Amino acid sequence: MVIGAKVREKSAAAARYWRHLRFKTLRRQLVTPHVGEICLPSASFEVDGSPLPPVRMKVGTSHEELLRWFQLEYFGFFQSKSSNGGPENDRTNADVCVHVGPPKSLGYPYTLVSEVNNFTEAVRRSEEYAAWEETDTAVGPHSTRWITQQLLDGFVSRRVVAHVGLACSNMSQTLSTARRLQLELAPSDVSPYYFANDLLTSWGIFGVPDPNSTEFRTDDVTRLLQFAHASTVLPMYRALWINGAALCNEKGDAVLILGPRRSGKTTLALHCLAASSPRLRVVGLENFHLADSSTLANIKPSLDGFTALLMGIPASVKVGVGALLGTLRPNPALAEAAHTFQLSPSTIQQLIRNNELTIWNMGARHHIHIAEAFGRQRWCPTIIARLKGILLLNWDVQELSTPHAHINPQVMKWESKEKSLGLLKTLAETKRGSLFKGHYLLRSLYDETTAMEMLENLLNENEALPSPLYELRGSVSFDTAAQLVCNHILKQNDS
Repeated sequence: MVIGAKVREKSAAAARYWRHLRFKTLRRQLVTPHVGEICLPSASFEVDGSPLPPVRMKVGTSHEELLRWFQLEYFGFFQSKSSNGGPENDRTNADVCVHVGPPKSLGYPYTLVSEVNNFTEAVRRSEEYAAWEETDTAVGPHSTRWITQQLLDGFVSRRVVAHVGLACSNMSQTLSTARRLQLELAPSDVSPYYFANDLLTSWGIFGVPDPNSTEFRTDDVTRLLQFAHASTVLPMYRALWINGAALCNEKGDAVLILGPRRSGKTTLALHCLAASSPRLRVVGLENFHLADSSTLANIKPSLDGFTALLMGIPASVKVGVGALLGTLRPNPALAEAAHTFQLSPSTIQQLIRNNELTIWNMGARHHIHIAEAFGRQRWCPTIIARLKGILLLNWDVQELSTPHAHINPQVMKWESKEKSLGLLKTLAETKRGSLFKGHYLLRSLYDETTAMEMLENLLNENEALPSPLYELRGSVSFDTAAQLVCNHILKQNDS
């Protein structure tokens, strides 16, 4: 009890100290001499006579190897800069800092260190109790949480995932054995420390492992750039953040690919890139931002359909084993660009003996650089485009578990705005839907729970003809879907 009291006292003192700490004071303790800028230009030349300004994010790192990673990850959009400042810095929309190790003289926030332990212990106890009582562990605390320490004019937050995969029938025996062996069951994932100011115009992470070590992961840095980009474009253009893929062509036509979680949205977009000419480009592969182009200027409604502003980040993408094996549709360019996918022929033969659903659900993910797989200039991170259609993947993924003699996909075309909104609303409300993306750290700027209402207002208030919604039902067929996107919706007949 004495130890517990001392821990609580130390945690309370640390919380008070950090609550009175200014964001700029914290930022000054993070020395980042290696500086660059990510510039995301628009493919549209002019809006009402004025060029559409690019989105600029200044990036500072404490390690030169991190700067090299940014150059490779955002190839074609990243440029090294002098750390001396200058007039060009005034044009940046967001400031991003990536720092290896703790802030000098401050150390890590003790409150977050202790709260991580408290949270994981609470999850352990909940899972152990559920195992003894044979009840559903879902009634306990969720195994993923962002734990936050407030600053005077900002915050520091840390993502913790506690014991995913241990919630099983032998939970009590697992914990008991660990105690007898004096083994600590550490959290399965603890992130570095994210921080931002109140306005969400300046972001950073510290506590990043050395980029040359095996502990270094790029997921946290990628997530940080997503936060910085979203906090810029969401309020600036009153945009929506949507899970899915967005493709466009050189004519200024675009298509959105939507669907439930793990329905093949990203894989389909990659198949479209492989099957088409270089004039087919990608705005976003896993998520993108959508806004009415009228937020930019007085643009007259197009007779060809709804004119939208689409935005994304040109980063590498994670693909599953099925897309690399090409069991449903070959895509050799993906396998060649997946440097971590190094399997022997015998291992590949063992994998393809599984049914298609098992391969579909395999958890391994491999990074793919789009420029390496499909050539340069396939990214179009910002575009004002005519939305020619929305493709909704409502096909039956579970059918992949059974062998069948023929594939029977069904394509439904809905031109009614009410029908299209109804299908999108159903997708947003279902448990596996996840139509809209959002985040706890961005809630002061954007609340994804109100996104459906925003989408309805955006489509209902627009005077242009509604974009048709194509719904794919029945069997999973990437061939049918790719032909629909490339040869019908976007009419890339030269693919």
